[in-house]
Amino acid sequence: MAIAKTSDISSDLGLVNRKVFQRQGVLRQYGSANGWLEAGETAAVLSVAEAARGAPILDLGVGGGRTAPLLSGISADYHGIDYAPAMVRLARNRFPTLDFREMDARRMDFHDGTFALALFSYNGIDSVDIAGRRAIMREVYRVLRPGGSFVFSTLNRLGAAFPPRWPNWRVFRGTEPMRPLRLLRATAKLLVGGFNQLRASHRSRDYGESAIGSLDAHNFALVAVFTSPSETLRQLHEAGFHVQAMFDPLGLLLSVDDRLETTAPWYYVVARKGVAECEDPSGR
Repeated sequence: MAIAKTSDISSDLGLVNRKVFQRQGVLRQYGSANGWLEAGETAAVLSVAEAARGAPILDLGVGGGRTAPLLSGISADYHGIDYAPAMVRLARNRFPTLDFREMDARRMDFHDGTFALALFSYNGIDSVDIAGRRAIMREVYRVLRPGGSFVFSTLNRLGAAFPPRWPNWRVFRGTEPMRPLRLLRATAKLLVGGFNQLRASHRSRDYGESAIGSLDAHNFALVAVFTSPSETLRQLHEAGFHVQAMFDPLGLLLSVDDRLETTAPWYYVVARKGVAECEDPSGR
């Protein structure tokens, strides 16, 4: 198994991606998002929701606040953080009664053992480098109570969609009939995507079980970490977690074999602090 060395990382991906997350177009997209993202997210969160009901909950990388009403419905003791100031302002404007703070998940200003549940949705853990990913796992472990749950989604290094490739011809969907202005805009977007991917190419790395590369989201402006399920399991075990379950995007519970070989583009993980692994994904 290839293990990435932090010395191989040419720059902090968090700094690169934070700029993208504060663009007006991206803010508009995140500001209009609401509800569950997909069945896999629903299954992962609901598998541990009862255990966290009424207890402190931490929403990591909250973005525009899509998950805020979902988690605050489980517990009113809700706290959301994001490292992009513009996203924090957006979330506060949408949900002014909830607690949102500008904070980096790699270095959190919370006491040990505070939360019963931590969620990092929408592959947000992949927006920092590999060393940062490990730091987030350690920090989440620190701020969770014994028995607390960590739920997150992460891009799959073994996924059929890896690596994302330019050109992305989907930009031309909806341009029919071929109206000149819409066609021109789509062509410009295609070219910008190619430029973004080329600009990010010097940061690309492939370690076998994990990789760094541009992501087609936001027109290849993001640079993300892709991790195989087996490598994610290893990282979580190193941080002290016991992995309870993994789900694919459709909400199907992955077996032990599937954890190693699934070609889903991303997957959901349910891990717990200080609780032995068990077959029941709720951990009961």
